[in-house]
Amino acid sequence: MRGLIRAGLIVAALGAACTAAVYFAPPSLFAQPAAGGGGRAPAPAAGGGGTAPAGGVAAPAPADQPKRQELVVPPGYEKVTVAGHTALAQPADVTWVRQALADVKPPAKQGVKPGDMIQALVDKRAALTKQIVTDLALPDDRGVNEFLDAKLVPTLKKLEETRPPVFYLVTTHDKLRDLTKTGWGEPRFHYNGVANAAVFDDSIPFSIDKPMDDTVLPAFYADTVAVEQRVKNLSAGVQALDANIAANVARQANPTVFNLFVQFIQERHMDPLKLRRDQSWLAMGVSNFLATKYASVVTTVPKDQMVRELISEPQLFPVSARSIDLTRPVDEAAMKKELVPYYTVSMQRKATAVVAVWVDTAGEAAIPRTLTALRAKPPADGPALVKLIQDATGADLTKYLAAQ
Repeated sequence: MRGLIRAGLIVAALGAACTAAVYFAPPSLFAQPAAGGGGRAPAPAAGGGGTAPAGGVAAPAPADQPKRQELVVPPGYEKVTVAGHTALAQPADVTWVRQALADVKPPAKQGVKPGDMIQALVDKRAALTKQIVTDLALPDDRGVNEFLDAKLVPTLKKLEETRPPVFYLVTTHDKLRDLTKTGWGEPRFHYNGVANAAVFDDSIPFSIDKPMDDTVLPAFYADTVAVEQRVKNLSAGVQALDANIAANVARQANPTVFNLFVQFIQERHMDPLKLRRDQSWLAMGVSNFLATKYASVVTTVPKDQMVRELISEPQLFPVSARSIDLTRPVDEAAMKKELVPYYTVSMQRKATAVVAVWVDTAGEAAIPRTLTALRAKPPADGPALVKLIQDATGADLTKYLAAQ
């Protein structure tokens, strides 16, 4: 899983004016593509100055080597590390910066963390495993336990333990501007000659799949502010960013758990059925519906809430789910390329809604009965699948699958 954190915070203890205190450059918060969207900050504005990369991070490594970008300490600054936080400060600022880092307190717990989900899985594992085996009509629980032990739990542990390597550059606006004039900080930092100021990318890369780049965030102060106030403001800013990172990482756990369950159900149990395109709605709907059921056990987010979020359609969405006949979906080759992703999302949305109605009317046993029948004798086409479901569960889904 990869994403971005944007450091969009300003230290709370700013006082009357930003220029009169220590504060962070507006950071940006987590954006995780797995759940939809995200992206980097706009590229720094063009402007004079700058030579070869010389600062914030090292130049990219050759293609045959890891491309992790590592910190390059700016000239005249030194590292100050206290209790896991590292700042870059000039010698005259080292003492108060060290005190500020020492004063940082652990962030208060917010919401359900990945570690809590691991514990929930430990407490409820036997019942969850039995339910998955039943729902998917499996002969035993070996595949389920393999998924939990080799995929779900390790991913949650990585989310719990991984933190991006962030370095706080304690400086003034003028000093940072002068640093970027020399080319320090490229490509994340840049001198804008028009504005006569430093501009920078405030995104924080986040990944549990590969080593993350070192990220430098400016922590500005003014020389006119008393040292005691600088200490308070810097400490509060680091603490606030810690809390934001922890909270946003924790929020990624819910969609991550859901997506992992979808992947497990789809790849291990739906794909082997080799359903045709006019039958694919069943795989989409069953994977999503059962994933909400299992994810709710681990994350404590109610299943019905997750289902509502999956089937809710924005008013201006380009392709309406109601307009799709799931037993006669349009072939992708017949659509404009730009519309294919929207059509697929609407198929998934409608398929999930149909499965939810189906289970509500035919009962929890509807899915395993259908899967058993499918494995015994695959239906020839979409209408034949609808007939198989009706024979196996007593539910006629024709009107729900049709375009409306």
